[in-house]
Amino acid sequence: MKSIHEILDNSASKFTHKSAIIFDDLRLSYDELLNKTQFLSNLIQEKISSGNVISILSENSPFFIMSYFSILKSGCISHIIPPGISDFNLKEQIKETNPEMILSNTSFEKKLNRTGLIKKTFFVENESKLLESNNNDFYGNKFHEVSSIIFTSGTTSKPKGVKLTHKNVLTATSNIVKMISLQPNDIEINSLSLSHSFGLGCLHAIFLQGATSLIFKNTINLNEILKKGKHENATGFVGVPTTFYQILNSFTELFSSTSSIRYLLTNTSPMKKESILQIINLFPKANFYTYYGLTEASRSTFLLFNKNKNKLESVGKPAPGVEIKILDDDGKTVSTNQTGEIFIKGDHVIKNYWNNSKADESIENRWLKTGDLGYFDSDGFLFLKSRKDDLINVGGEKFHPEEVELVIKEIPEILDVAVIGIPNDLFGQLPIAFVVPNNEITSTQIINNCSKKLERYKIPIKILFLDEIPKTDSGKIKRNTLRSKFD
Repeated sequence: MKSIHEILDNSASKFTHKSAIIFDDLRLSYDELLNKTQFLSNLIQEKISSGNVISILSENSPFFIMSYFSILKSGCISHIIPPGISDFNLKEQIKETNPEMILSNTSFEKKLNRTGLIKKTFFVENESKLLESNNNDFYGNKFHEVSSIIFTSGTTSKPKGVKLTHKNVLTATSNIVKMISLQPNDIEINSLSLSHSFGLGCLHAIFLQGATSLIFKNTINLNEILKKGKHENATGFVGVPTTFYQILNSFTELFSSTSSIRYLLTNTSPMKKESILQIINLFPKANFYTYYGLTEASRSTFLLFNKNKNKLESVGKPAPGVEIKILDDDGKTVSTNQTGEIFIKGDHVIKNYWNNSKADESIENRWLKTGDLGYFDSDGFLFLKSRKDDLINVGGEKFHPEEVELVIKEIPEILDVAVIGIPNDLFGQLPIAFVVPNNEITSTQIINNCSKKLERYKIPIKILFLDEIPKTDSGKIKRNTLRSKFD
């Protein structure tokens, strides 16, 4: 397979009348989805030459999927824009990618017009307007060519355009299928944003196997999502840790009643041990996985929680064909259990960024310098600590914010937490904690709990309560957003 759109083509040939996607009351079989995608691809080819950038701005929907595959089938590059993007960042991304066309829904028309940069926008309000077509589409070996541009969410700096090739995506997709053992009869609940590599990657894997994806606009109505999954006899569920927490807090009985579930998947953001074990107990016959990856290097490691209950804080071992090394500040390989910066190499790793020579400096000899700190234990399991620039330095005593977060997460009344260091004239920095409670609790109670388990300099000097911790689509804390409150 040399091009991503062949995933859809092949499954439409093998599983012609089988449901590819289910969205609300709409079901589209593989051949229906392919025909509608083909029609949109033909419209693109009438207007745009192969190799140009075409942007997508759409919420999760069949239209998003048709747009994505139609762009690839026309030989163009898909620039995927998250639907919740700010006007400022939307304008910046359009400036940087200079798309020849934007595929969108009419609900985003005003937002797009506010940029003042729009060239050609093709709006589709109703997917049923995309009729069948038998015209030709663009074929060829696109394996090493750019397929997509996805901007990182900018946890520590200005968002960068990640330039994914067909090879990068197909390699990561193959690893998902292998590691989770996806089958053609799987029906996966995918409430993730398809504009992010986690959600889109799961869709690629489902389509590769000719399985079925249950997609939803968002996770606002988890009750309805779980009811739909139960009705459809879903076999898989993918979600970020926060979604699993919400389910465990409010919908445990409904979730566990979906007896057909055989696998669950979450991502890098660390989960509470007790929550992981609770999910395993709810689904004793299901496998519960996590993985570590970046948009630049998707699905670099995998961990099966069920078989590694003594490694629940790990992110697992490298996926097939993936190399990972840990280096110190001098570029030397560190010893087992010693923390250093994580470097990743493999066919899933990008070669460079979109028009960003400064960012390209983090890729050398095919090794991606991730900016993440971690270590390998004696059994070869990878553990994450934090990002290099997230280290908190209190009077020369350095520590990782995750160390404090894990202690606070142990408190039953806490749903989520983020710790940052804020400037201090005397000590350089001091830690503070942002917490999302799920029950009544005071700052004093949280600090008292920390004082029992942490050194004095690691104890937050202040607790701030929030409704939600700002995070990227991959679940990583936007610490810069939290730090900006103190600028």
